[in-house]
Amino acid sequence: MILASALAAATAIAQPTTTTTTPPTTTTTPPSTTTTSPTTTGPTTTTGPSTTTTSAPTNPQLLLDTAIATFQLERGAEWSLSWSLLGKSESEVTHDGQSDGTEITTLKGAGATGHLSLDLDGKLYVEGNAGGLGELGFKASAATSESGHWVGVPRTAAVFSSWAAGLTVESASYMLDLGGKAMLGPKTTIDGKSVIGLSQSAKSEGLTINQTDYLEASGPPLPVEIVENVDGLVVRVVYGAWGKPPHAVIHKAAVPFLKSWLGKS
Repeated sequence: MILASALAAATAIAQPTTTTTTPPTTTTTPPSTTTTSPTTTGPTTTTGPSTTTTSAPTNPQLLLDTAIATFQLERGAEWSLSWSLLGKSESEVTHDGQSDGTEITTLKGAGATGHLSLDLDGKLYVEGNAGGLGELGFKASAATSESGHWVGVPRTAAVFSSWAAGLTVESASYMLDLGGKAMLGPKTTIDGKSVIGLSQSAKSEGLTINQTDYLEASGPPLPVEIVENVDGLVVRVVYGAWGKPPHAVIHKAAVPFLKSWLGKS
């Protein structure tokens, strides 16, 4: 998957007149060939990683498919995303579950800092300051008036899918798939864990994107880290604990979302 915030930032830097309102966690549509779970690998329950020591598949596409399927079986996944380039930066801390999730995003640039918090539990709840809401596409007037308020976004809203993308293990698992031909790299070590690199390359909006998924080399091939290079902008995704469900909050006093808030002021 192409990390939309990084792609938007790289495009904006390469083409200064371009404006971006792409939500920071938008994911690409899952390819139809990645939903088949191989029967020879992956955890046997949904309570966390299996204790098996079976080596990961050596066929690159099979390994990618297995990693995605294994990710989707987890009850919870914790990960952080970060990038920084030419005075702009973004950091996300996300905790995904089977059907719910939480995320906190901080965006910095041009002397301003944007904040966003997302809770997904049936409905999507969004809260942020004017800068953060502006990144979601809010008009300046609406971003200012709704700053600091929780906003409830129903599943029927056109923006629900893009704003909620990455907040469940199913949607977040597709960060592993850039869409290019997968190639195996040598084994290496990250934070004491033996991992195998799975690299892919693709082009989008005139930019070259290279991505390496570092997967656990033995047992279920869960990701340890993803490193994505978007024409010099390096995005890093680091995974933490697996199997622990998130604790999303239902904000009963949330303000109902209005589509009229979106667009140019």
